[in-house]
Amino acid sequence: MPLPKNGSARRHSLIDTKAMTTEIRVRIAPSPTGYLHVGTARTALFNYLYAQGHNGKFILRIEDTDLERSQEVYTKNIFESLKALGLQWDEGPDVGGEYGPYAQSERLPIYREWAEKLVETGHAYYCYHTQAELDAEREQAQAEKRAYIYSGSCRDVAFREALAQRPADDGSQRKPSLRFHIPQDRGTLTFNDLVRGEVSFDMALIGDFVIIKSDGTPSYNFAVVIDDMLMKISHVIRGEDHISNTPRQIVVYEALGATPPQFAHVGMILAPDRTKLSKRHGAVAVSDYIKQGYLPEAFCNFIALLGWSPPDSEEIGTLEHFAKQFELERITHSPAIFEKDKLNFINGKLIRTMSLERLLSVAKPYLHDFDLSQYSAEKLHMMLDAVREPITVLNELPDAVNYFFGQKVILDAQLVGEVLTGAEPAQVLERFRDGFLANADFSAPEALAAELKEFINSLKPIKTKTIMWSIRAAVTGRTHGADLSKTLYILDQDVVCQRVETALALTTGSPA
Repeated sequence: MPLPKNGSARRHSLIDTKAMTTEIRVRIAPSPTGYLHVGTARTALFNYLYAQGHNGKFILRIEDTDLERSQEVYTKNIFESLKALGLQWDEGPDVGGEYGPYAQSERLPIYREWAEKLVETGHAYYCYHTQAELDAEREQAQAEKRAYIYSGSCRDVAFREALAQRPADDGSQRKPSLRFHIPQDRGTLTFNDLVRGEVSFDMALIGDFVIIKSDGTPSYNFAVVIDDMLMKISHVIRGEDHISNTPRQIVVYEALGATPPQFAHVGMILAPDRTKLSKRHGAVAVSDYIKQGYLPEAFCNFIALLGWSPPDSEEIGTLEHFAKQFELERITHSPAIFEKDKLNFINGKLIRTMSLERLLSVAKPYLHDFDLSQYSAEKLHMMLDAVREPITVLNELPDAVNYFFGQKVILDAQLVGEVLTGAEPAQVLERFRDGFLANADFSAPEALAAELKEFINSLKPIKTKTIMWSIRAAVTGRTHGADLSKTLYILDQDVVCQRVETALALTTGSPA
């Protein structure tokens, strides 16, 4: 039973696959069955850095042959997340390229064409076993405590033709899959991994594997070979969970007369407890971290260090800086630990050192509950500069700036009792209202800071801590926060006066 033909299929000559290019061509090929995972993003980044550092091409390919689980919302998330991290591809579904299409669902005729070549050359054969029959084989192997390997019974033409005539368990006609034939004398397959060194597999333990499923869709190990071969991928940089796939892929390359790409398998990303990173450890999707307030450049910087270290030991840098230093030899095959404290450190440092214009731009989505229009750009910049020192993620900003908005602040009973109750706090606030606020120059932050310093000195022998805490508590509802003179300047004289009056009313018991 031949594979179905499709008139739109392009013909590809075996001769073309032998022509290898010296150009570095790498790819990331995520499946749109979920949001872009941290591990996939790290793999994409390593491929991007390698391409950028070697004047190569970075290709995006979407592996969407799992029609039941693939969703457009996930494809969109993959695109948006990669772009947010600054990883722009040279070829892909949205930008095109010489070797498209770049979505597997659009390449089905191509897979059928190459599968036919393997049938014609005796490297593949049809298998008419139902899933129930294969499951029974697997259960028997488990009962006999041996590794399951497909029996290979459909290699026999007579057996295969007889099985094809028998109805399936439900009475329907059997739909064949297509299996790749691994010769029994294939022996050991060895390849050089650019990260792990020499890796060997006993092919007798693998068995004939499916390359085209009974529904007509290609298996991963077949589709990825055809795609990488036709797209002239020179290096396949991926996670170590794909090592077991590599021998299957290499024998397909051999059967097609094509030269395999060079393989580099990087260590997995593990949680701090050294288990597989999963949702129980927190977010695992790139977009979730960005929503939480991690800067894309900080997150990208962080994952670059998961399994790779720059030779200059500078752990905070741009993509361009890392690309110039990136070499596969510096990737470790050991697992990388996802240390959130380190991510927070990198993110906090970038928040503290970025320009105020950029900080305001990235902060706005997190400050949507506040009326930013009440302040000038100058005051908004000053506000963010005043509060950003302890910030590690942008979603901490609303709590850090909330006392800058509204006419009043919340003065809870504990704050009033611990800070504002007593003769000295009342004296401080009365003199602050009647002396400082009545005469201070609110037109310039520098002048206001100098006048505040003079005012504090004038209140001695009252302790500076008592003075500062009393004023800050009255104005912000807190004992710690942004620089006090900058806070006063940003809020402006009228708002500060009103808040001090409210605090005095609570302190003295008189109406505000």
